Amino acid sequence: MTFSLPDDLAPELYPLAWLVGTWRGYGVLTYGETIPEQAVYQEIVFEHDGGPYLRQITTVWTLDTTRSQDLDFEVPGLEGATRIAPAQIWSTETAYWRPVGQEAPDADTRTPITRLEVVSADPAGQVGVWEGWIQGPRAQIGTQAVGRTRTSAPLTEMTRVLGLVGGDLMWAQDMAAFGQDLQSYASGRLGRVEDPEDPAAQPGALLSDAPGLPEPAGAPAQGADDAGAAQ
Repeated sequence: MTFSLPDDLAPELYPLAWLVGTWRGYGVLTYGETIPEQAVYQEIVFEHDGGPYLRQITTVWTLDTTRSQDLDFEVPGLEGATRIAPAQIWSTETAYWRPVGQEAPDADTRTPITRLEVVSADPAGQVGVWEGWIQGPRAQIGTQAVGRTRTSAPLTEMTRVLGLVGGDLMWAQDMAAFGQDLQSYASGRLGRVEDPEDPAAQPGALLSDAPGLPEPAGAPAQGADDAGAAQ
């Protein structure tokens, strides 16, 4: 799929332009003994309104395992998305990415490094303040502070890595929660969707009884609160 620079994109966002769009795919959630390993369906939307920032909306669904096919990470993101059936929303998150300056390129890649500040919020009661960088088709951010409501899960730290590999968006997150050290929580492989309304790009499209995305049924799944709704 050919990628073109989005219209009206602020010049400050040119280093982040490859993120813009709708991405769909699959991934894995796991967190020690708290969350048993499970496959999930994922959608990430990076959008802009002409301002010097990107808005990221992330949604993760559990799977209907009776209908979904088994996948491995060699399957392209979009193809994988069409072979699994989402069941219930596990977590959602809204974040804003803002470039805050550049550093000199390193001698090996000669690609400038753009510094990032990110803020995120989720319905499980966590707010994250992140810092990091983006260089070419790779970004890495980590929380400098995590605020949470009185009843939310005890989440203290998160890190995230995103990269463009073979045209797919690959990402992974570690987190520290429930008194445990920083460890793996989630990962995914997603493909860019040219037309989000195209029936062929809907989750489960290659399954014989594909219904598309289920309607949100109120709050995220209970497990999302237990995990701090981190993505």
